Amino acid sequence: MDAAHLGLRPALDVGLQPRAAEQLLRFYDEPHRYYHNRVHIREMFDAALRHELKLSAAQTFAVLAHNAVYVPGAQRGDNETLSAQLMRVYAPSVDLAVLDAAFAIIIDTTDHVPRHAESAAVLDLDLMRLGAASDDFEHYSWQVFGEQRPLIALDDDVAAWHFFDDKRAQFFQTLMTRPAIFHLAPMRSAYERACHINLGQTIAGAMRDRPPPANYFRESPA
Repeated sequence: MDAAHLGLRPALDVGLQPRAAEQLLRFYDEPHRYYHNRVHIREMFDAALRHELKLSAAQTFAVLAHNAVYVPGAQRGDNETLSAQLMRVYAPSVDLAVLDAAFAIIIDTTDHVPRHAESAAVLDLDLMRLGAASDDFEHYSWQVFGEQRPLIALDDDVAAWHFFDDKRAQFFQTLMTRPAIFHLAPMRSAYERACHINLGQTIAGAMRDRPPPANYFRESPA
């Protein structure tokens, strides 16, 4: 993912400079990011193009910047608010209405409830990996655990994994109470069924006995 990616075109067309886009993307290269990294952003833009979602400029800004600030363990909403504010710094010449809309969309990624009219597509793209093939879902789960591992005050990695797995199962249970996890028809068609399978198996404890391999997170993320 770089500033030349076709998915960034709507933001570039309204005044985002390629250099500024690359500067924002560099935040995703921080060494603690196993999951919330540049690959995640590229996959969101790739999926938008693949499913012909035709993102607006505001939605494009939101995808680009929604995890620009990512501090594991931060108070709920802080990362999203700071990411949205940082976006403004790198787009000083962009119309305020576009940035205000992008700001609202980013805030909606805190709890994945679409309160802004343009949030649904971005929220769907952000949760897309929950509907991945089972092996990929397991790998993504380990990546998120890798980001959270330093916050879990347990010396044993397996015990830490069990703690993490229990906590995320609570979030998954909340998602599963919704009439649909994905809001847009193309995304529901592509990911809803697999998402329910992955989340249901996690809630049932299917991954508790499959922790990451030893030394999985002893090296910096790729």
